[in-house]
Amino acid sequence: MLHRLYCSSGNTVGVGEYVCYSEIGADGSWVRYVEIKADGTALRYDTERAADQYEILPEGKWDEAESTMSEHGAVAAIPAKLFQAIRSVTRCINDERNTDESRVHRF
Repeated sequence: MLHRLYCSSGNTVGVGEYVCYSEIGADGSWVRYVEIKADGTALRYDTERAADQYEILPEGKWDEAESTMSEHGAVAAIPAKLFQAIRSVTRCINDERNTDESRVHRF
């Protein structure tokens, strides 16, 4: 498994600012993903819940060479433990346990 931190800040392709933590399988497909938008809204996806009314687990295959192109922002390898820690503490608006809007918290 690969674990990556991506920050869209500074991209030149018109993507809004966000950071995401990704777990990528040996075949290059996304396995688990946490995205934190600039306003603090966080979303969580995995192979069991690949999409909802908010967004979708990234599609296609991870391309390490493509990801390092500066026009996309910045990517860094992270340890699996960091990915798991972020995934476990981030409260996401699309978590099943946060379906009551009064309990939804931002990161």
